[in-house]
Amino acid sequence: MDTTGTFRREGREFEEVRCMMYGFGDDQNPYTESVDILEDLVIEFITEMTHKALAVGRPGRVQVEDIIFLIRKQPRKFARVKDLLTMNEELKKARKAFDEANYGS
Repeated sequence: MDTTGTFRREGREFEEVRCMMYGFGDDQNPYTESVDILEDLVIEFITEMTHKALAVGRPGRVQVEDIIFLIRKQPRKFARVKDLLTMNEELKKARKAFDEANYGS
């Protein structure tokens, strides 16, 4: 993060953005300019959401509840976050069950 509170790429690209673009139907090697624009949008969105979450929650700390509060009126984002949180809990339970079965806690 630079002194203005924005992120810099430092000459590297997010490989994940390229993969996501391909997964959503783009070419396997999308134009660098397209990747750059999408990266900028993602960084801007994350930065903006983080600043907003810092403003609504506990000072100096971002919590999941803050993000949920910010997107509560955006049904698609809200549903996706709920799905991801549910999947995360299911994965935690599955890992715990696996560990207990294999290591006998």
